[in-house]
Amino acid sequence: METHRIYFEKRCIIICPQDEAALSDPNAIIFCLPYESSSAGNGTSIIHELVNLFEKSDSLHRVYVPSEHPELTYNSICAEFVQVNAGGGLVSNRRGDYLLIRRNDLWDLPKGHQEAGETIQTCALREVEEETGVEGLILRDLICVTDHCYRRNGIWHLKHTWWFDMLYNNPTDLTPQKEEDITKAVWVAKSSLPPYLHNTYPSIAEVFREVRI
Repeated sequence: METHRIYFEKRCIIICPQDEAALSDPNAIIFCLPYESSSAGNGTSIIHELVNLFEKSDSLHRVYVPSEHPELTYNSICAEFVQVNAGGGLVSNRRGDYLLIRRNDLWDLPKGHQEAGETIQTCALREVEEETGVEGLILRDLICVTDHCYRRNGIWHLKHTWWFDMLYNNPTDLTPQKEEDITKAVWVAKSSLPPYLHNTYPSIAEVFREVRI
């Protein structure tokens, strides 16, 4: 059974099978569901309870939600949000360098919201080109899908981001998209990545883990 992670800023909600090995850790924080189906009809918001746990403790970084049916529980939690889709790319060049951007004082990967009538692949390519100035990208395989939630105007949103492996061959200068608060776009050698990954979002670190970097 699949494990799902929903990131809340730099913290994480982990929806997992009941036999997840991490649950045996005596320090693991476990949120036990009172039911295994949708919260609708129960009058209880799972996400509000989980967020309250995070807001009560700055030292709490992850909460496990064990479930007999992780996929059903994940879908139930997702249904409590306004859900949005986004596409992004982990771009490398022929030297094996990776393209990173600097946004809000953290290192990030280029990504953005899917527009109406657009495939997620087209969205990912467009957003990478807009945010970094590169053109002529070669789209390769899907790496993973990450989830992170945020509150806007008092409403909780959940962004599902499809991350694609991309290759860039052209020697074009990088142009960070200033209107999106991107201050830098840089190529980083694989051997130089660790300090960048220590100053990024957990969901971005997950993308790099998926490609075993």
